[in-house]
Formats: sequence, structure tokens, C-alpha cells
Amino acid sequence: MKILLQFPEGLKQEALVHASKLEADGDDVFISASACYGACDLALDEARAVGAKKLIHFGHAEFSEVRVAGLKIEYVPYFAELDWETAEKMLEKAAGLLREATARKVALVFPVQHLKNSRKVKEFLEARGFSVAVGKGGEHVRHAGQVLGCDGTAAYAGEAKNADAVVYFGGGKFHPTGIASGKKVLCADPHLMDAYWITQEIEKQEKRRKGALLAASQAKTFGILVSTKCGQANVAGAVLAKKLIEKKGRRAEILVANEFSPIALANFLAFGAYVNTACPRIVDDGEAYGKPIVNLADIRRLLELMV
Repeated sequence: MKILLQFPEGLKQEALVHASKLEADGDDVFISASACYGACDLALDEARAVGAKKLIHFGHAEFSEVRVAGLKIEYVPYFAELDWETAEKMLEKAAGLLREATARKVALVFPVQHLKNSRKVKEFLEARGFSVAVGKGGEHVRHAGQVLGCDGTAAYAGEAKNADAVVYFGGGKFHPTGIASGKKVLCADPHLMDAYWITQEIEKQEKRRKGALLAASQAKTFGILVSTKCGQANVAGAVLAKKLIEKKGRRAEILVANEFSPIALANFLAFGAYVNTACPRIVDDGEAYGKPIVNLADIRRLLELMV
């Protein structure tokens, strides 16, 4: 069988191991070298190009059901292993920071890589007197407590709604800076083995987004971004945004690409601003585009600001 393997950047070093196992079983293996931004970003074009009968996507839980004739799609999540003796020292620091902030009820969130580890984290915090709530995110989120780059609602949904603070257990700042819960957010990073508040960075990001909305409202011509990635494509949303903007007497055109970057858009000099219907985290790099970018979710607010 022809099989295409796809890995996010942090797991590409595992590609040869998995390829060897499948080749030993007699399969013809191809490896996607394209950038992978998450479970929403399946390498369907590559699979079609090589005639693959199966696409195995490593590192993420299923984002949404995707059906492609003649192609079986399989998700294989990656679960991180930790040195718990060292991790508990970091969690003691996290507990201390929570006490200093008088946070007694916390919402625990994590990327899928730490789904199994989250159980120990919950037990650890509860043993130290904290009430730990685990909420459930939106339709694309498979597990309670799991957050995606585009969905941090587990931090304030369901039983997590009344938490005093949010504890993000995982590496990096990408996921926690997407948690717009209005609560303090503490990172407990088992890779750096450090705990720290990230609330100010989230607040700064929110201020930048509000500034982009105000700046975009002054634009006369808008480019509406539509991604062809299977988990991000939103043509209907783009068409609606175009109609709404044109009703305000502004010009709007729809731009389609698999991946957007400042370089790709640099020569569209006529556009004064962009409306993004693809990954909502594109706006995090808004300053690099040289023009304001607002998400489709904020289109109503944008229209209200137009005079």
C-alpha cells in the first residue's frame, strides 16, 4: 500500500523510524516535507500527488472528519513522557504562584501531547488544596481540558467557567497566548521545567487585536483571506464578509492560498486591510504584514467601527 506520513515540525525527527516499520511490512512509504501547522492541516495534495491510499498524520488528535475518496486518513497522537521527579519541583513552584495570587479554583488545560500527564497534574494540585476544573472546548476539540491554537475555550467552558485562574500545562507560548479567558493564565512548562505567569502577554496581544480592528475600519479596500487547508477553508464566511463590507461602501476581494505570509501578500498594494477567515492565529503576526488583519469572528465589530 502507498502511505504518506505527515509530521509537525517537532516530530519530523521521528519520520525514519515510522517509515522503516511500515516498509518492513511491505508498504511503499512517502514522507511529507511540507510545513504542518496542526491537525487542521492535512497533506491532502501530497497524498493525491503520490497516489497514496492512506495518510497517517502524527502528533495531533483528530480535528474534524475529512472524507476523501480512495484515501484513508489516520491520526496518531503523540504523548510526551516526563521525568516526574523534576516535573513535581516545577509544579511546586506553580502551586506557590497560585497561592500568591489567591487562586483556589483553577482551570487545567493542556495540548493533546500532555493528555495522559494531565491526570497526574490534576492529582498533584488537588493534593495541595486546589479545586481543579477541566472544561471542554469546541467541536474540533476531542478531549476535556485540551486546547488548540485556535480554540482555548476549555479554559472557561463548563465547570472551568468560575475558576480563579488558568493553569496551562505544556511547552511554549503559542497555545496559552490564545487563551482569552479574562483570567490570569499560569504556564507550567514541563519542557523548560519552569512556571510563570503569561497574563500580560495575552493582554498585550488583545490590545494589538483591538488596535488592528480600529485601523482596519479606516481602510477603503479589503483582501479577504481564504485558506485551502481542509480544516481552515471557509469560503462561505469569506463571501458573507465580502457582501457585508461592500454594503458599507468599501471594496473587497477574496484571496485564496494554501498558506499566507507577508511575502505572498506584499505586492497586493491596493489593499488597505485584510479579513482573515483561515487560522485565527494569523493575526498574531499582523505587524509583519504591514497592514491591519482582523479575524472573521470580529467582522461585526469591524462593521460597527466603519463610518
